[in-house]
Amino acid sequence: MNFLKKIYNWRLHHILFWAAFFVVWITLRIDDYPDLTPTVLAGLLKVLSLAGAVYFTNYVLIPKYLYTRRYIAFFLSFTALVAVTGFAVIKVLNLILRPYASTITHWPNATLNSQLYDVYIPLFFMVGAAAGIKFYIDQLRTLHRLQGALRAGAEQELQFLRSQINPHSLFNSLNTIYFLIDKDNREARDTLMQFSGLLRYQLYECNTERVDIAREIQYLRSYVAIQRLRHGEQYDIVFEHSPGVKDFAIAPLLLIPFVENAFKHVSHHGANSIHIIMERHDGEFRFRVHNTREPKPAAGNGGIGLANVKRRLELLYNGKHSLVIRTEPDTYSVTLTLQV
Repeated sequence: MNFLKKIYNWRLHHILFWAAFFVVWITLRIDDYPDLTPTVLAGLLKVLSLAGAVYFTNYVLIPKYLYTRRYIAFFLSFTALVAVTGFAVIKVLNLILRPYASTITHWPNATLNSQLYDVYIPLFFMVGAAAGIKFYIDQLRTLHRLQGALRAGAEQELQFLRSQINPHSLFNSLNTIYFLIDKDNREARDTLMQFSGLLRYQLYECNTERVDIAREIQYLRSYVAIQRLRHGEQYDIVFEHSPGVKDFAIAPLLLIPFVENAFKHVSHHGANSIHIIMERHDGEFRFRVHNTREPKPAAGNGGIGLANVKRRLELLYNGKHSLVIRTEPDTYSVTLTLQV
């Protein structure tokens, strides 16, 4: 099992498949060519052209057109790919066989019928079959991810219900504390209101699949404001977002684990800096957090929060996100990119 798993992880099954295809093709077609050299070259040409057409269809045409329901564009692009690939195969094969022209009694692909039956039709059906297999496997994976997301959602809802211990009573208590604070102590009152806003957002506004990015930014801003009061002037805290970061929705509470992690693992000696930057360009939302940290952080740096958010990204933004984490001796940075 471990051996098969390594083959799958290293994508060696692709190499093994095309190697087997090459051997089978050589075995079946060796009598059709004047010598072993042109047979091998022709076999390599067939394998490389077919593999190129298969991977281009599976990893470019299908995601770009088929999964966006642009079926006519997919069919036209697929047909054009087969036509161009077949034409290139015929031309290159002629170049391979030209030195052996005097010994060839039956020139391959000499007529239109032979080109259709030997090149274009096999290309069309083999690449189409590979695309069908790819589509079927992707559907199975999507179903598996959906089932995982449903299970995760049910577990999250159960955890939320368990943690929701009379929230109305909690907010009433916060209001009581607010009015007990001296009116001249505006900083304490404002901090309590920000904390109340954090709780309200978590309890009441995060029960949907998506929230407006403006609400998520406001939540982060309130959290950072509270952290500023906790840590004082020894922290250089920058919280910025470009004007383009608006009018789109993301999964709720997706960004906060990275910010919490930055404040959790900063250095306890000397000055610290935490920079939180948000940008949006060409349909991509980029969220960056950079912070100083202990030269030798405690074991398990990152914790459950980051593991959970990575899992959420896999379930909710599979193939539509990029997460880059860089750990240096005294700095730590996270760059999250989402297609929005």
